[in-house]
Amino acid sequence: MKNKVTLGMVALLLSLPAHAAWKSMAPIPAPTGSAAVESINGVIYVAGGNNGGPNSMLQAFNPETNTWTALANMPITLYQGDGAGVINGQLYVTGGWNGYLPTTALFRYDPPSNSWTTLASMPHLSACGGTGVINGKLYVVTPCNGYSGYANYLDVYDPATNAWTSLPGSASAHGSPATGVINGKLYVAGGVNGSGTITNVVEVYDPAANTWTTLAPMKIAMQGAAGVALDGQLYVLGGNNGADVTTVQVYDPHKNKWKTLPALPSGVQVSGAVAVYGMIFMEGGDAGSGTLNQYSAFAPSIP
Repeated sequence: MKNKVTLGMVALLLSLPAHAAWKSMAPIPAPTGSAAVESINGVIYVAGGNNGGPNSMLQAFNPETNTWTALANMPITLYQGDGAGVINGQLYVTGGWNGYLPTTALFRYDPPSNSWTTLASMPHLSACGGTGVINGKLYVVTPCNGYSGYANYLDVYDPATNAWTSLPGSASAHGSPATGVINGKLYVAGGVNGSGTITNVVEVYDPAANTWTTLAPMKIAMQGAAGVALDGQLYVLGGNNGADVTTVQVYDPHKNKWKTLPALPSGVQVSGAVAVYGMIFMEGGDAGSGTLNQYSAFAPSIP
């Protein structure tokens, strides 16, 4: 989502270190990993997650003022869901674990009224997936349905009808992948496949053709990485491939190639990330020491 650059954000850009380094921001008040993260009008929303147990918190970060605000809790606790999407200025949170099984939950948050609405249930129990918004609809990849193995479901939600439709699944399962939407297509990178192996498999779904295509694999196999689409490229941040890593991998759809950028400050998985004002903001997550309260900003366009 494009945002008008304000004087406050110009100041933040100028304060970032050279050579595309990371800058620490105000720490998140209630540390959480495996949360759903998205932005609306420049404000970053962090919904649910795990901080010693699943929670229903909604925390909002304003990058311009570098401050956090606690907002209305979700109707139920959710963590390790399918992420979030924004349609018409409202936040949609899809799926997630609420106990021993994932849920079929779909909730919508309205910022002006600071309130939540429960919407049509998903077709499957759903968690550890990814969500993308294309042409005003939610496209949701479901790898975890609470049973053995990993699934490869794809479903689309239409807010106009409050209804779900099932679509062709990807060739590989992608448990805890990195996802992003670029030019009207949903990119899904890495994750755990149906055999329980962490992979570097990358696939893209084209709604216009209703087909999946396998792309160049990531340089490093990864699960639990944060995915962000920015300037027509997919950023895969951190993750776990047997250990939490600091790796930043970037995919260029035009060249069908991957490259790496300067590393994260520390190894982290199941973090949330979003692009605002041409910068990437990365929230919390889990590391070897437990749930983190870090919040960082990154401007890839700085030379």
